[in-house]
Parts: sequence; structure tokens; C-alpha cells
Amino acid sequence: MTKINRRAAIGAAGASGAAFLIGGIRPSAHGLFDDGVEQAVAATCVMTPAKTEGPYFVDEKLNRSDIRESQDGAKLALTMYVFDADDDCAPVQGATVDIWHCNAAGLYSDEAANGTSGQNWLRGYQTPDAGGKVTFRTIYPGWYSGRTVHIHFKVRAGGLEFTSQLFFTDDMNTTVFKRAPYSSRPAPDTTDERDNIYGADGSSLLLQPQSDGAGGYTADFSVGVSGGSSGSTTTTDSRVAAALSSVKALRTSAGTRKLRLTVTGSEAVTAVARLTRGGRTLLRSRKRSLAAGKHSFTVTIPSSVRTGAATLRLTFTDSAGNTRTATRTVHVAKRS
Repeated sequence: MTKINRRAAIGAAGASGAAFLIGGIRPSAHGLFDDGVEQAVAATCVMTPAKTEGPYFVDEKLNRSDIRESQDGAKLALTMYVFDADDDCAPVQGATVDIWHCNAAGLYSDEAANGTSGQNWLRGYQTPDAGGKVTFRTIYPGWYSGRTVHIHFKVRAGGLEFTSQLFFTDDMNTTVFKRAPYSSRPAPDTTDERDNIYGADGSSLLLQPQSDGAGGYTADFSVGVSGGSSGSTTTTDSRVAAALSSVKALRTSAGTRKLRLTVTGSEAVTAVARLTRGGRTLLRSRKRSLAAGKHSFTVTIPSSVRTGAATLRLTFTDSAGNTRTATRTVHVAKRS
């Protein structure tokens, strides 16, 4: 993967608003604090290609998680994580995420051309929770002539509106379409490679559904936008002259997931990092001694930590025993 400078990537986004994909990371179970920043090969926020909205978007304003209504098909639980690329992948606050797609027969709801006016199945939006997460209960989409199998999505936050599409591998489509109700139709007439929307960059929008153990599937996709997060907070004793300047998600050439912490201070302190989720400690670092000045070091995320938002707490202690804790919401990338 090519390293992308965040400033350059955001500049390329422009006023129209681009999105950033939170890439998959291979796991590691190594230590918690280590140096080796020079081995980091890529930040996990990279530009995601936008795709056309298409002719079938209808702003139904349906705030709901379950969008199936009466539609038959293989169940699909789609989870999306929405993060701010301007704020080191902090969860976006106040955004809306719409999805819409065709049914098993290749038809869209509320479209006169499809004979479905007044119906609104397989459409809806969700507002991300404090961790940037939305989940939709839907079905695996069918196909229609000239297009590969896909799901449309749109992220809106303030003045930003970003639209793209999610795809499935041809092999996955073949597997699903052997079952009813899809099996009553012929095979799709358009593969991913031949689709005029998928293009050369469509592989970065591929879903990788997993069996839910009950005949359906689960899938997740992480996307970041420019702006909308609440940022970081600092708590407790402000007499400690040290602060957490930034947190960046990285991976090493070996695929290890890391967080790079940058600290500035005018006195010597010790620092201990904790990563928590839902009140549970995911990792606790050893104590690190830092002289006055600016320092960067990395925290390695154990392979057992699952994808999603987590809270990083970096506690500073000075020579007089005063403490100060900097808190930042971060994203743990999915394991590959």
C-alpha cells in the first residue's frame, strides 16, 4: 500500500468532500509500547473512490435500522463505521448514513419505472452512535441488467455529502444466487470487471460477508469523511505541563496495528496508556519516562482487539505526583 500524506489527501478532497477508507490490518500480539515508527508503512485512512449516485436515490427520510420490510432474500447485517479523517479517525458526530439497493428481483422501491411507486423497502438511514457505528438489517441485493451487484450509500455531515457504492466478489454472488429466491433468475449478465461503475478502483469498496450461522451474512465497512468529530478532551489536574498532541493509526511492514502518540511538555513526566471499550480494558502499557520536549512513540494493539471505536487514555504523572489524563476516541482497524 502506498503511503498517503494526510494533508495531501485532504487537500485532494476539496470542497465537494471526499471520503477515506479505514483499511484492514493484519493482527499482531506483540508488546504495548515500542519504537519502530520508522517501520510504519501506511496510515489507515486512505482515499476512497466516490461512485455515482445513480437514478434510484429517493430521500425517504426513514430513520431505521431494519430496512427489509416484506422483501425476501438472504439476510445481511451491514455495519458501517464513520470516522473523521481530519481528526485522526475520531468518530463522526451528527452525520447521517443512507443506504439503498435493489431487491432479489433487481427492482428498486418507489420507482415508477420499476412499478413500485409509494413503496419504500430497502431504503433507510441511521445516525452513527458515539463510536461512529451504524448497522442496517437488510438482504443480499439482487442484480439488474448492465450492473454488477451493489449497495449504494451516502454520508451527509454538515455541508459534506459523499456518495459511493459497495460491491461483492463474483464468487460470492454465484454462491448466494444458487439459493431461492435468487435462483429463479438467470446468472447476472455483468461481472465486477465488466461493470462500468466498479472500474479499476472498485476492489477498495468490496464487502467480505461472513456467515452468521443461520443462513444469512454479516459484513462491515469503515469509511471516513472530512470533519464532524468531537475531537479530544483533557481531564483532571492541569498543573502537569504535558499534553497529547496527536494520535495516528499506523501499521508496520509486518502488518501490526499501532497507534502513534505525539506528546509535548515543558517538564519531565511518566506516561501510561490504556485503551478501553465499554468499560473493559483492552490494553495497558508499561510506564514510559519522557523528558521535557516533543516525543513520539507507538502503542501496539494486540491481535485480540476487535474492530471499532475505543477510548485511549494517556495519563501523565510529574515528579511531584500530580496527574493529568488526555482522552481521545480512536478507531481500531479491522483484522485481515
